[in-house]
Amino acid sequence: MPLAIVSIAAIAVASVDTRTIGRTDPKRAANYRLPWFNFSETYTDGEALGVRIGSTKDEAIQAAERAGLTVDPGGWDDNRAGGADLYRRSELIQLMRRQPSLSFGDMTDTKRGMTIRFSGDRVVSVNVYYINSDAL
Repeated sequence: MPLAIVSIAAIAVASVDTRTIGRTDPKRAANYRLPWFNFSETYTDGEALGVRIGSTKDEAIQAAERAGLTVDPGGWDDNRAGGADLYRRSELIQLMRRQPSLSFGDMTDTKRGMTIRFSGDRVVSVNVYYINSDAL
């Protein structure tokens, strides 16, 4: 009997569309990703965490910030302690506009983040993640 219950529970978890959930709530999507409860998905259509595929860099930056995320300057090889806080806002925006991709993190929940890739001035993909375990 217990094996049947475990099997039914595993089937139920596997049937959840984590890819759809992850577009708006990667933390919740991670709850359905056994065995490590990590979520990472790349989207090339639609929208993820408010960033629309095809939008401009400026629109993507604004959407990421509305989602509560902060850019990580380590993406352009500035790994100094202090990150984005080391820049004046105008300087930060100028640097962000020059990058082929931007990584964002959540300062209140360091397990959550997003990477936006661009072709020219347009978003071509968005990777969102929530990492509960680094045990891989």
